[in-house]
Amino acid sequence: MRKVLINTPELEKAAREYENIHPIALSSEHPLTTAKLADVNDKSWNHLYGAMVDGLNISPNNFQLIYPFTTWDWKVVSLGYTSAAQWDFCSAVPQFSATGQYTSAGTAFNDTYGQMLNVVSAATTDPKLKADIEQARNMLQLAANNHDTIYRQATDAYKTETGGTNTPPFTEWLGSTGGRSWQAQLDSAWQNVQSQQNVYNQLLSETTTPGLKDAQDRNGNKDYYTKLEDPALSAFPLVPGYSLSMDATTWLNKVQSGTGGSSGSIGFSNSQSQYDYKKTWAGGSASVGTFFWSVNVGGSWERVDEFASDSSLKVDVSFKAWDQISIQAAPWYNGGFVKSVQNGPFIRGFSPYGDSGSKAVWGPDGIMSVQKVGMLVCYKPSFTITVSQSTFQAFSERWEVSAGLRIGPFSFSGGGGSSSSGWKADSATKTFTGESTAETALIMGASINLINPK
Repeated sequence: MRKVLINTPELEKAAREYENIHPIALSSEHPLTTAKLADVNDKSWNHLYGAMVDGLNISPNNFQLIYPFTTWDWKVVSLGYTSAAQWDFCSAVPQFSATGQYTSAGTAFNDTYGQMLNVVSAATTDPKLKADIEQARNMLQLAANNHDTIYRQATDAYKTETGGTNTPPFTEWLGSTGGRSWQAQLDSAWQNVQSQQNVYNQLLSETTTPGLKDAQDRNGNKDYYTKLEDPALSAFPLVPGYSLSMDATTWLNKVQSGTGGSSGSIGFSNSQSQYDYKKTWAGGSASVGTFFWSVNVGGSWERVDEFASDSSLKVDVSFKAWDQISIQAAPWYNGGFVKSVQNGPFIRGFSPYGDSGSKAVWGPDGIMSVQKVGMLVCYKPSFTITVSQSTFQAFSERWEVSAGLRIGPFSFSGGGGSSSSGWKADSATKTFTGESTAETALIMGASINLINPK
């Protein structure tokens, strides 16, 4: 199993906060070290992945469980427009992991596609044209490097300001006071990239690589692009379009009228064996930097270690409705051409799957690896958590004053101490039960497509 251990900033921060609250927990004399906290946390995410595959009958060949909590409340916009939140989510390249983190400031799939097109070898027998193409490609790469540097700096500033919460989404943030100066720099750098790309594309008209010129033309065809709907982003350049099989408002209306989605439930226990990640499309899973069990007390989310370490714990999560919504790239993306160049030809320094002397085009470390082609959504999740007597007693105090609970990617608004929420604690059965009071849908997973798997 390919188990990638990532000591994420989020996990480090959470561990430090935990240590400050419970100093003994991370001392050398106590078993709950930072590494063991991460291990226990990963096991919970592992159990949930297996429960979703079994309980919802979804395939590990294309399912990714995603975190953190992500609300699906993108409003309906006019034709030719898209919201920043929708574009960020649909365009984002998924992490190469069965359980993966979504970040709105991640790499866009359309960018990886453009990078791939630019390393396809343009065939010609004319030495002067060959030299001109190489020179144009070098100038394009320099422009792209400059843009990428500014983009990384902008995303660092975004994560510092927002704490890596995706609130607001990165593209929306670029239109805010904190991000506006970065957007101006990105726009200037992007104009230079486009200028160099146009020079390069013009030279391709004289080459003979089948389909390359057409793929580049389609990729740059603004008829397949969209404007961002957010007023603060009115000056933002057009972005490559992605479409959904159904918008959030329509889906929610259908669900509430009883004509959309399907009911479903999942369940697991801490005592069960772990799911075999080798069965998944990624062949493994990265360590998760978001705590699986959290409770909202006084407006702050706290880790629930009683649940994570209780061998008696059993949890069931049910949905009033869940569904799979497809995501499709507009015709700027030529999937047929991508398949046709699976084995190249590529320029010097690149090979299909990489080796000691070249960079990979495909695969987990390649230019193009994974495409998001759908998402799993749900509405009104409810939970039943059965625990040991000691855990029930230990958690009851926080339960009574809780304003919400998180189980993996599911966030339950309501509260154990609120009679209006309907949340209950039963000492006889040692169970905590509740249903989310939120009226929005939740994104809990993604459907992925591996680009030219080996």
